[in-house]
Amino acid sequence: MDKERIFLGLYTGLAGDGIDAAVVSIAGSGEAMTVKQLALTNKLYPETMRLEIFELNGGKEEPARAIAKLDRDIAIAAAATGKIAIESAGLKPEDIEAIGWSGQAVGFEPPGKSNGLGASLELGSAAIIATRLSRPVVSNFTAGDLAAGGCGGPVTAWPEWLLFRDERLSRAAVHLGGIATLTFIPTDADPVDVISFDVGPGTAVIDELIHKFHHLMFDTDGSIAAGGRINPVLLNELMSNPYFQLDSPKRTSPADWSQKYIWQVLQMAQKHNCSGADLITTVTELTARTIVKAIAGLTERPHEIILTGGGAMNIHLAGRIRTLLSPCSTYTVEKYHYGIRAERSICYAILTAARLDATPAHCPTVSGAKRKTTLGSVTLA
Repeated sequence: MDKERIFLGLYTGLAGDGIDAAVVSIAGSGEAMTVKQLALTNKLYPETMRLEIFELNGGKEEPARAIAKLDRDIAIAAAATGKIAIESAGLKPEDIEAIGWSGQAVGFEPPGKSNGLGASLELGSAAIIATRLSRPVVSNFTAGDLAAGGCGGPVTAWPEWLLFRDERLSRAAVHLGGIATLTFIPTDADPVDVISFDVGPGTAVIDELIHKFHHLMFDTDGSIAAGGRINPVLLNELMSNPYFQLDSPKRTSPADWSQKYIWQVLQMAQKHNCSGADLITTVTELTARTIVKAIAGLTERPHEIILTGGGAMNIHLAGRIRTLLSPCSTYTVEKYHYGIRAERSICYAILTAARLDATPAHCPTVSGAKRKTTLGSVTLA
């Protein structure tokens, strides 16, 4: 029997709202890995930190000292969340083989025409996390794909293939974070068969409008969106955004759907006499419709749709996706014995195990990378 190793995965989503930590047991290596969730913890950022991340994503120029402080504070928050997750699993830090850390994305530049390479900035010092938990940390996964000539991922494509592949069924995993990401795993697929890309805004625009009109962080169960009406003219205008017409490989970032975009949305809403309540309903429908459009453009209709991420807890949003995709079977990832907010942190734990084993857990066809590469940089404690 393959020896089991324990890993901690830390994920801070593109919504910039907090950190998910999952402790997992992994047996085997490479494509033979089997994964079991042991514990899950979620911790929100303080409101001031969330605002700083939002403003950075919106293009606000911050002095280097402020960015350095945020880098430190995010790492401290990540280490604290990880410690809670380890303790909730009844373990000690020394029981953990290594830690996988997504980093907080605050800047992304797609590959350009001049040198063919993109760039990314992820905050949250791996050295601080490694020191505080006395374990090695693997991070900077996106940078590896960019260096190989890709668009930056999604780097979670290979772990999602590992978790959801099936000999009889095709599946599409939809991560509803700040950005909505689609990963399609055809029937009996190899990693080269996987399709994965960022669909567009998941909850990023919804959350900011909820904050503006209701002074809340989320439309937690979707009750606010359920109380309004869709403005069809505004919805059509929003659906015409050029990003939704692009073919994959493609990636987007919160900066594309941040302050400037939200201001444009508010201007459109005013032009179409759309109230705040109806605007929230309409942008929620935008997320659902763009996901459905992306799935309709796949090479085949998936047998199953798997919803993950914080947005999957929005009953109205999940319900609209389920209705629009009928008769496909749509479930949350809990059906597969993973927490709704655990899937991404589990993916980073898998990537970490692969990195330590020198396994190229990478789908270059997803990102357009020129070659398969081993993702992640190791920071020792």
